[in-house]
Amino acid sequence: MPVLVTAAHRPFARRLAARLLDEGGEVRVVADGDVSALRAGGAFVSIAEPDDEGRIEAALAEVHTLIHVGGGLASPDPDRLVAEAEVVAAAATSAGVRRIVSLSLPGADGNAADPLRRAKAAVEARFAQVPCPSVVVRAGLVDTPWVRDLLVTGGLDAMSLEAQIAPVRASDLVELLVAFDRARASAPDGHLVVAADGPERMSVAGYLDRVGADRVGRGSLRGRRLADAATVERVVEVLAGPWWSNDPTLVDGWAFAGHQPAVPGVG
Repeated sequence: MPVLVTAAHRPFARRLAARLLDEGGEVRVVADGDVSALRAGGAFVSIAEPDDEGRIEAALAEVHTLIHVGGGLASPDPDRLVAEAEVVAAAATSAGVRRIVSLSLPGADGNAADPLRRAKAAVEARFAQVPCPSVVVRAGLVDTPWVRDLLVTGGLDAMSLEAQIAPVRASDLVELLVAFDRARASAPDGHLVVAADGPERMSVAGYLDRVGADRVGRGSLRGRRLADAATVERVVEVLAGPWWSNDPTLVDGWAFAGHQPAVPGVG
């Protein structure tokens, strides 16, 4: 049965869908932008806006696993993430999806200090209400070129640069999600929350130095669009953390997948 990835026009979701295609199964994507490369690679594409429940439900027909990536570090409207999840959850219920996998953040809680973590908690709660097993993957800061650029151009203050994070390579997180799709028969039933912390804790400044994002030619401001003040303000809120999971009851995602993540910038 197929797997479907939402928001496949976004870089991480597009990368995930491409990796799922490598696995050889049927892959469907819902996108609100250009996914011509995925279509050429064999993915079944449905073009739909995030609030188009009818089109999303049609795309989910006979789908086994829905992977919902959702918004990330600088989401301009966290409340919109909740509204989009509501649409996806309703469509998945109507279509009879067998399982939902979604990305979240460490520290997702309705009482969190920042609105993004509060929104992620609401998304988790909504997917837990869907009448099929669900898996929430609380991943550390995902190391992508976009995140590196954002942090370099954001003009972060000293406190934000010293914020402690546990970054995760995008390629490692992709492998974790692929493993959850691959293990359809052995994955536990019910609502499962999984920790996917990065393998090493470091400051934001240490991370940027480790990945070379602050070096001329790799991390210079030349040719980059500077982040606007509102985006930087949101990022500063989220960077305050927490960026790893301290709850011993959470499942260790890396152990489940049998995958050892590497530190970004190493190797």
